[in-house]
Amino acid sequence: MSTILIVDDEVQILKTMRRLFSETDYKILTAENGMDALTLLENNPIDLIISDMKMPLMNGYQLLSTVKEKYPHIIRISLSGYADEVAMKKRVLHNIADFSIFKPWNNEKLLQNVDRIFQSHSLIYSDKLQEAVKKQELIKAFPNNFQRMFELIENENEDSLYAEIEQDPYLSEKLMSVTDAAIYGGMPGSIKQAAIYIGMHNLKCFLYWAAITLPSEQKDEDEELRQLLQRHSLSTNKILLFLYEAFLHKQPPDASLFSGLLHNIGLLALLQDSKKQYTSDFDSTSEILHQLLFNEQERYGTTHQEIGAYLLSHYDMPFPVVETALYHHNPLNPSIINRELVICVHIADFYAWKYVMGKDYIDLNENAFESINVSRVDFENRLERYMKKVLLA
Repeated sequence: MSTILIVDDEVQILKTMRRLFSETDYKILTAENGMDALTLLENNPIDLIISDMKMPLMNGYQLLSTVKEKYPHIIRISLSGYADEVAMKKRVLHNIADFSIFKPWNNEKLLQNVDRIFQSHSLIYSDKLQEAVKKQELIKAFPNNFQRMFELIENENEDSLYAEIEQDPYLSEKLMSVTDAAIYGGMPGSIKQAAIYIGMHNLKCFLYWAAITLPSEQKDEDEELRQLLQRHSLSTNKILLFLYEAFLHKQPPDASLFSGLLHNIGLLALLQDSKKQYTSDFDSTSEILHQLLFNEQERYGTTHQEIGAYLLSHYDMPFPVVETALYHHNPLNPSIINRELVICVHIADFYAWKYVMGKDYIDLNENAFESINVSRVDFENRLERYMKKVLLA
């Protein structure tokens, strides 16, 4: 039985939450302030915490930040009575909550999302997956300059961060490349403008992708495939932004702007371990997904989707981005919370392979377009014009 701790200074909210979860299998503990919550955390095995953000003694931001630091595997959900844009950006930048609930909430949706995040969490932190990551030594230390930049983000030192990126030709070129998409309208004229455009929370995701895809110092046989996967991730993200802008008429959710860059991060990590095998897989002239996933299960007991989700979670990427890695080949999985985002990444992933390789490397779920109310025919016609104009220019 999983245990949920609910923290709110309004007693009526705690009573309402208790009634809501009364017919579930979850054990419910409650606290009226952050200090009492920390005492409960010290003395009880807690699996998930729901915390109000505006409380006396210790506010929700302070509480969830402490939980993140001391109990990183506890699922964190923020509860708020209003959407404060500045507070939300700070919350997202430091990734203190896996998702947020706003009062008044929808009871059915809240219960569903709690069930869903538990299901995803059980996959990401399974003993089998953690053993595979440890055995293949997939947790890597970042180069010193990237460590400095992540520290600057943590300290919200924007000017020093921009200056650090400007001094790195590789990062500068990649940042301008990922911001060169129709969603921005005009191209930013400098590194600083590009960084300000995307925001610190998305810049954090970009830097992680850049660190993982750094060119190899040795020009070995996997370098060509690494470059192919990098081009594919860039194309996926551009198609993702095009889909959101042209058909959904909005941007992806906060800190999810680069979900397309990061969705295949598990594949890039595993490439370091099985260079010859992956090179052989990608030499195929037809759809490779089923054989690829089969080979990964045989070698590791898991797949690049789960590996990618684990790595993204380990490196403190936002949960919506983690979900796109975990489910991008299974976008209608009922465990998904950020369903629209995952479906859009799935679609972008499929068409990126078509344009990068000229092949249908993966399956496209036949219900994907219908699920987001987009015409596939219209999308393909407009995408072809967009690709010629932007990606193939």
